[in-house]
Order: sequence, then structure tokens, then C-alpha cells
Amino acid sequence: MADGYARVTGQPQAVIVHVDVGTQALAHGVHNASVGRAPVFIFAGLCPYTESGELTGSRTEYMHWLQEPADQKAIVRQYCSSPKGPVYVAAAREVLAEQIQPYSLEQAKWVPIGPSALPDDAVHDITEALVNAQRPLVITGYSGRDRRTPALLVELADKIPGLRVHDTGGSDMSFPFDHPASLGFRLGDNKNANDADVVLVLDCDVPWIPARNPPRKDAIFYHIDIDPLNQQIPVSFFPAHGRWKSDAYTALGQLLRHLDRNFIHIRNSPEHTTRREALAVQHKKRLDRINGVPRLEDNETLDAHNIGRLLRECLPDDTTFVVEAVTGSTLIADQLQPSRAGSWFNCGATGIGWSNGAALGVRMALSDEKKPGIVCQVVGDGSFMCASPTSAIWVGYKHNIPILTVVLNNGGWKAPRKSTELVYPEGLNKDATDDELSISISPSPSYAKLAEAAAAQSDWMQTSRVTTVKELREKMVAAAKHVQSGRGALVEAITTE
Repeated sequence: MADGYARVTGQPQAVIVHVDVGTQALAHGVHNASVGRAPVFIFAGLCPYTESGELTGSRTEYMHWLQEPADQKAIVRQYCSSPKGPVYVAAAREVLAEQIQPYSLEQAKWVPIGPSALPDDAVHDITEALVNAQRPLVITGYSGRDRRTPALLVELADKIPGLRVHDTGGSDMSFPFDHPASLGFRLGDNKNANDADVVLVLDCDVPWIPARNPPRKDAIFYHIDIDPLNQQIPVSFFPAHGRWKSDAYTALGQLLRHLDRNFIHIRNSPEHTTRREALAVQHKKRLDRINGVPRLEDNETLDAHNIGRLLRECLPDDTTFVVEAVTGSTLIADQLQPSRAGSWFNCGATGIGWSNGAALGVRMALSDEKKPGIVCQVVGDGSFMCASPTSAIWVGYKHNIPILTVVLNNGGWKAPRKSTELVYPEGLNKDATDDELSISISPSPSYAKLAEAAAAQSDWMQTSRVTTVKELREKMVAAAKHVQSGRGALVEAITTE
């Protein structure tokens, strides 16, 4: 919840946990906040360090001798560093029990570090390269965390006709899907860098996968990020002719001002006009292809394509999506086609189960900021199972945090199968069943009934289990109305993949 709230507001949120066992229970959460760049303050207790009553707070219970590791902070230390992410503080009970005079810090004197800018020569070099390139490309991932940044990236694409933008969906909607320059969302396995002669990597951890889709060897690369060295990733060898530690919003503003001063003439030049028109044609063809994929007849079974389309058609335009569909995420994105800043949140990390709490935090933050629209969590059944779903639903009911949850029930964890196929495409795994690979969740629980049981008030949580397009369309409209009334809803969609 703290992670989701922090991603919306940009303000650090606090979490309190119990000594070493509470810290260990945060494993997925700390990883997700660290890799996903979510500012979270974690406070943990330490076992009392006196045992005979020497100080107030001394050991008084049996467990105080059992919960004292040699170095409790080591459990999470490697995840607590720059860039923006989790901070971990621990204190023993004797310290916390000390009587002191109350005091406070004057917050005006403890503001965050301000955004850093590009040096002048970098602004010149990057702008010149993008303008003069034949196939310029921007690859981004986290820049949309600052809701002002997508508009600047759109302005950059408009002022450099022919510039393409690929959004790796690191966590936020960084570039609108409906813009002609958009190449959509893929998790590093896109082919877009293959023909680019100039590539600007902007706030992105994994712009491509070298073993699968390497870029041109003669391309020029520039990298702007708050952590351009990927210091928390031991093996990260992406080339760059220039790297700068800079804030994306600030850097884009500098590039745009340089363009206005020196390259205003290119916007209507014959060459760049041709490029703009070609991109528009390519974008329309791509959208037509994507829009033609879903099978939408009433009796059709469900898959990621038609589920994504129905989410877009049936839910209000101001819906905020919190997506953890794992193997279906890119297909869902193709159909949702997110184009509004702040309309899409993806984990950005790999600790499954993130969205159960994150969706609640997102809803709380949007409510506190008085922003309209419902929150829709789209989650695979494996991820849903892995993060105490009954606890999440109960917390939503207890604190009246209404969200719509759509569980994609394909009866197992499909990611391990796909990962194995990439290494052994003709291996024994090719014909193995889900049970033989130990990735089956079958027989499947009824997540709809689970949700009903977790919400003590029977009419607060509306649930349904659907198998066809017609059923999903009807239940989605009803669920949206229920959530708009201030209550929770869960739709379990049985899929064929």
C-alpha cells in the first residue's frame, strides 16, 4: 500500500514492521520498491539489548532471545540505496522507551535534493544527433513517474518529426499510446532498436535484451537517468557515447529550449514532413492490427486480448489501471492503449503479488488528491495468490478502499514455461504439462468466493466468475457501477491461455 501511494504522490510513505521476522516478511515489497523506485520509509524494532531490567524496555518475553540475528539490517541493506527507493531504520526497545523532551525538525530546512540538469555540451550533442538522425529513437521506462514529463516527451516527438518513442513500461505511462510516434509497450524484447541510428535512453533500466534484440553496432547512444550506471544491477552493460545523471523533466525542458532556438526550421521541411506522415501511417496500421486481434463475439472464450479490449470499452475513461498480468501485461497494454499521464501503473520489478497492496495505496492517494475515476487492478491468478489476497480484500473492506479487481485465471504460472522455452526451445519442457513443470494452479480456487469471505459485509464486495465475452461485458459494467458507489468488486475471468 505504501508503495502504491508513493508512486502516485511522489511522497515517501512509512511502514512499521516487527524486528527480524517482520523485516523478512517484506522481502518482495522491499525488492519492488527498490527496483520500482518508490520512496518508502521502513521502521523496524530490534530485540532489547539488556536482559535483566537494567533499562526500561529490557527483555521481558521468551521471544526476545529468539529474534536477534547478528545483523538485522543486512536483510535489506542491498536494496536501500540510490536512486529513490526504500530507507530502513531500526531501533531497540530501550532506545524507544527513553523519556525525552519532544522536538521537531523545521521541514523547510530539510527539503529533497533538487533536480539535476544536463551540461550545455550534452544538450547540444543530444539535440544535434536526434535532429540529424535518419531513424531516431527514445526508449523510456520511468520518466512518466513525474506526471509532467509525458507532455514534454510528446512535444519533443512533435518538434523532431520522425522521432519514435518506445515505452518499456518500467512503472508508469511515459508516452501516450495514441500518439503517432508511439511504438507501444514491451519489456525489453522489442525490435525497435534494431534499425535506430541514434538512441536516447531516458530513465530506463533495460532498453533491450542483448542476446535477443541487439541494436545496430554503428548507432549512437545517449543515456539520461537518475542512475545511469544502474548501480544496483551488478551486470548491466548497455553502451552509451554519453551518460548523464539528470532529472528527465529538467533534461527534456533543456532539449526543447535548444530545439526552439536552433532548429525551428525542421518542423516543416520536406524531409521531416515526409517522416511525420510516414509515422502516422505506420501507427495507424499498427493500431488497426492490434484492434483486429480480439475475438468479441458473445460466446467467445476469454484471453488477454479481448479482456483488455473490454476493460477499455466498459470502464470509464478516467480509470486508473494497476497492472500485474505478468505474461499478459504487454497484450493487456496493447488493448488498454494507455494515453493519459498517471493512468497506468506497472510494478517495474519482479516480486509477484505487488498489486494486491499497491492498488489499495493508489486508490487512497487518488482519493487524498481528490482525483476522479475508479482504480482497476488487473492481476494474474499466480500473482494474486502470492500476496495474501484475503488480507488485501479485508483491508479494503475494513478501511473502505473501493477498487475493482480483475483476476486473470489461466490456472497456473505461465512465466516459468516461457522462460524455459527461451533457453531450451526444443527441450523436454516443450511437451510437458503444467503439472509436470509444477506450475499448475489446478484445481483452481474460486477467487470470487474467496473475496466474498474476506469482506465481512455481504453487500460490500460484489463478485462474479465469467468465462465468455458476453458475461465479462455484463459483469464489468455492473462492477464499475458498484465501485463508483464506494464499494469493492472482483471479477474472476477464466482464460484459455
